[in-house]
Amino acid sequence: MQRAASILAVAIAGTFATSLSFAQDDAPAPTKPADAFIQQLDTDGDGKVSLEEALAPQKPRFTETDTDGDGFISMEEASTAFNNQVPAEMLEAMKERGMPDPGETFVKNLDKDGDGKVSPAEFEQPTVESFKRMDADSDGFATNEEATAFFEEMQRQMQEQMQKMQQMQQQQEGAAAPQQ
Repeated sequence: MQRAASILAVAIAGTFATSLSFAQDDAPAPTKPADAFIQQLDTDGDGKVSLEEALAPQKPRFTETDTDGDGFISMEEASTAFNNQVPAEMLEAMKERGMPDPGETFVKNLDKDGDGKVSPAEFEQPTVESFKRMDADSDGFATNEEATAFFEEMQRQMQEQMQKMQQMQQQQEGAAAPQQ
């Protein structure tokens, strides 16, 4: 479950980062993730982000990924989307390491009702959950201060997860080394 949560955290960060990549050319580049989050998603200019504003970039992304237009994202559609966005050498390295297809993992992690596909609500759920965690005072808005705390905590958790993975890899390598 922790692995799924980590994958979702990375997915959410990627969603925010992708949303942020659509920055206007004349806007100064933000220096912190929280600044970029507010700058790109605060469409009404009030200095904070509502859940509606946070979800807005996801609607066209869902429609773009749902290539057959049936209102759901299948494993095949998710795989195609990942294959179109991730460099081929990275996909190949993932296969060599025995990692599952990213589209399959995406659907398995988001498909809460078990029907083998992702609905719009399931697609938005990680953002909804992350937004709730970010909105520390539960007033319905994420301020720069709340976003800063959220992104710092995400970074800490990712670093912790990376350290655990490195330790596991070192242990596996140590166990596989021939004894002298």
